[in-house]
Amino acid sequence: ELLIDKIAYNVIVKGLRSLNLDSLMIVITSLSNTITIIGATIIFTLGFLLFFKNKKEAAAIPINIIGITLINQIIKRIIKRPRPSGFRLIKQGGYSFPSGHAMVSMAFYGLIIYIINKKIKNTTLKIILTILISLIILLVGISRIYLGVHYLSDVLVGYSLSIIYLIIITKIFEREKLFP
Repeated sequence: ELLIDKIAYNVIVKGLRSLNLDSLMIVITSLSNTITIIGATIIFTLGFLLFFKNKKEAAAIPINIIGITLINQIIKRIIKRPRPSGFRLIKQGGYSFPSGHAMVSMAFYGLIIYIINKKIKNTTLKIILTILISLIILLVGISRIYLGVHYLSDVLVGYSLSIIYLIIITKIFEREKLFP
């Protein structure tokens, strides 16, 4: 357990927990759970097929999620860091490092931000959507710490790995002209 993990635990868990916030954090964390991400991936993939008639663009979203999920699971199995032992508000199996919710939220919603910035011409709308989606990413990470299932370092490394992954995968997508 790192010093930043202890500080984050004291600030987020001990300092913020309340019955009103508990329910909200459970909802926020669900924005990056398996069912939500699979459902959103299907919706966005079908949307690209129906509205843009572009099979390459449609394939980018599931490829993105499959790739980041595989990377997360490989790292979890190598590191095998146990989850925080303090009071948890939800049940969560598996290992703690890196946070899968943080990685998936950054990869999925980050790709959506990338697509928005490629496809939408209205600058004001782009900025508003980018800020709102970025807030989702940030709040998902905070919710994982708040709920007692991750350390801050799990979340920060998850975000960092996904940013690196997004840079690489969007460069590949650009090379393949997936999002002109």
